[in-house]
Amino acid sequence: MKKPILFIVTLCISLITFAQKIIENPTFSATTDANVQITKIELHDTITKIDFEVESIPKRWIQVSSDGTHIQNSDGGEKLYVTRAEGIKLNERHRTPESGINKYTLYFPAIDKNVAKIDFLEESWKIFDIDLKGEKTSPFIPEEIQGNWLRTDGSNQWEYGIYNDKVIYKNSVWDKVLINKKGKSYMLTLKNETAQENLIIKPKKEGLLIGGSPANMQLFSKTKTNKPTYKIENNAEYKLPVFKMDTAVYKGYIKGYHPKMGKTGMAYVNNILTHEQNSHLIQIEPNGSFSCKIPMIHPQEIFIRMLKVNERVYCEPGKTTFNYIDYSEYTALYKSNNERKKRERKSLFMGEVARINTDLLAMDSIDYFDYQQAQNQILDMSGEEFKSYCLDIMQKEQKALTEYVQTNNPSKKALQIKALQIPYDTYQNILSYNMMKSSAYRRKHKIPREQREIPLEPESFEPDYYSFMNNDELNNPLSLVSGGAYNTLINRVRFNENVRPKSNFIFIALKGSITQKNIPLNIEERNILDALIKSEGNLKEIFSSDSLAFKRFYEKHAEIMSSVSKNGYKKAQSENLITYFGIDKGFVNDIIFAQSKCERMRGEQKPFSEVDKDEIKANISNEFIVEHLLQYSDAEQKKIDDTLEANKHKTGYVINETPITTADKLFDTIMSKYKGKVVFVDFWATWCGPCRSGMEKIKPLKEELKDEAIEFVYITNHTSPIGTWNMMIPDIKGEHYRLNPDEWNHFASKFNISGIPHYVLVDKNGNVVKDKIYFASSNQELKKLFAEFLTD
Repeated sequence: MKKPILFIVTLCISLITFAQKIIENPTFSATTDANVQITKIELHDTITKIDFEVESIPKRWIQVSSDGTHIQNSDGGEKLYVTRAEGIKLNERHRTPESGINKYTLYFPAIDKNVAKIDFLEESWKIFDIDLKGEKTSPFIPEEIQGNWLRTDGSNQWEYGIYNDKVIYKNSVWDKVLINKKGKSYMLTLKNETAQENLIIKPKKEGLLIGGSPANMQLFSKTKTNKPTYKIENNAEYKLPVFKMDTAVYKGYIKGYHPKMGKTGMAYVNNILTHEQNSHLIQIEPNGSFSCKIPMIHPQEIFIRMLKVNERVYCEPGKTTFNYIDYSEYTALYKSNNERKKRERKSLFMGEVARINTDLLAMDSIDYFDYQQAQNQILDMSGEEFKSYCLDIMQKEQKALTEYVQTNNPSKKALQIKALQIPYDTYQNILSYNMMKSSAYRRKHKIPREQREIPLEPESFEPDYYSFMNNDELNNPLSLVSGGAYNTLINRVRFNENVRPKSNFIFIALKGSITQKNIPLNIEERNILDALIKSEGNLKEIFSSDSLAFKRFYEKHAEIMSSVSKNGYKKAQSENLITYFGIDKGFVNDIIFAQSKCERMRGEQKPFSEVDKDEIKANISNEFIVEHLLQYSDAEQKKIDDTLEANKHKTGYVINETPITTADKLFDTIMSKYKGKVVFVDFWATWCGPCRSGMEKIKPLKEELKDEAIEFVYITNHTSPIGTWNMMIPDIKGEHYRLNPDEWNHFASKFNISGIPHYVLVDKNGNVVKDKIYFASSNQELKKLFAEFLTD
């Protein structure tokens, strides 16, 4: 009987001493995912045990990786990796139950008993400064005055943000705060590097009385105040002229930010005249404040990507927008796109464009086009049916906007913007029919991205199909205030299948020029020209029939072809715009012409010539656009000068002479130089925007693989001007070749190159192992593909 008693006593003592400390629902300073909760931490002599509750969509899988999941002292030090799990299997996909809640426990090595805070870190989820001591500290700024405080005059303008250790006021974050209490009032002194502000705050039942002195105290509330009699000051729509070249300031504060999340973001702004999206770095300070200066040419929405924040914010040239961001809004779980759209919007705004942003945010839910739903239905819709589907949604949105205005008081500018965005978004959706249908077909039939051609013919439309468009609206420069909606619509019109000249336009224009100039053609040349026109740009079969005859034809008429290729495209495009959209001279034509000229300039890497400048002045009626393009050309010249100077010091690129051999052996001959290495071949051209962006995107991967047995080979042809090519390639590390037309045509036939960029992968033995790699593949996908052959 004694032995069992001793065993029980020993077991009880063991259990009592095993758990050193238990922390229920520990506090933390920041998280990257609000749906991941730590419910309990147990600190033991030999292990650390952490209980989790992770909310997810039923049947969606989650996974805990043993090589990435760890805890660590928040001040740094050794990473303690997960050793085992209960309720979930390490490194295996775990399906979320119908309850939507995943409960499991993770075990880690023991933590030093002196550690006060830890971080939980894994590939997707991170929780910072988890408190292990449970010591409560009093807030520096009293809780009774903390919060976001709005005016009670009916404007509901956000005026003050008062938090535990900082204050937001007058478009600035003040984290140097002195506070004194006098009776029932608080005296706050706010300081930064250049200014000081004094505030008196007196709590009231209705909110706070706040002011700079006892004589100018005003009442503020955390909730909105409804006053139907309130009238917005200086309430007027945007008026012409809408263009203005100036710098907008976008700044703000992220609640729930931690420096370990990342220190930068990006602001993207579209330039509709140059057809570029310009990116600007946003620097995030340790206290969560951020700022960015953005050159702009008209009021519009900018696109913000910062940590997990993907948002649109309205800015105006020469004005400041301050944006309060509650990070929890972007880390929460939304079970559907509709739920995400209807979420509580927590962003607040200060500054000169605050009212517009506040109103646009309030009207943001008036957006009923569900892209996913449209994708699910579009394969069963004709173009006419899809058009009716989109126009019906537009009418519902317009009705909802009318009803919103009846019960709310949006500013006239915000209402003007939204009223333009609704039809413009609808129009661009209708014009995207063939593109969306193709995407849906690929998804349904699981067609890989690298397969360019699919067995689905695009639907053709007659001019009356486009009668839903209002050309007077489109030609009004005030359309620019709708921002991305108008920019995307112009893009869809410009590159519409009926507007974009067929690839044989140059041969049609060539025939017209030859006829006009009475240039005699022999029978062979007439047959070649007719064949080129009938080919509609599909030249591979034609060239393979008699390449020497076509070469003679090209060499004889090269000068005329060069001339008509510039003018012929614009002429055909203009005629198509009139035929299908009824768009003749006006603002839309000015934009399209400006975009074409800027794209050509970027492709050729040289500023506008005097002839170009004369064409711009003759073809564009808007004086601001003309001046902006001339300034853009001057900036391009400076960029070229800077590039040429920088190129003198660049290394890592090799210009190769194309080997002299027969066409069928040329590729193998080039590859023989790199035997023993994996070769990534990039077929490209200097004028190809996607080619250049692809090269820029892969730069970090090339640097990462610089010590591996892999070579990057870049092959272009005669359409890349020699001067432009020589200027660009010093910034493209790798082996470079420039082919003549015949050599390129053989490669185009060999690899079925229907468009560029076109990527090919060759193994260490010179064998082509992948002859069409999808150009939008991520660096991670490419790295995985390369690794497959680097390890052989």
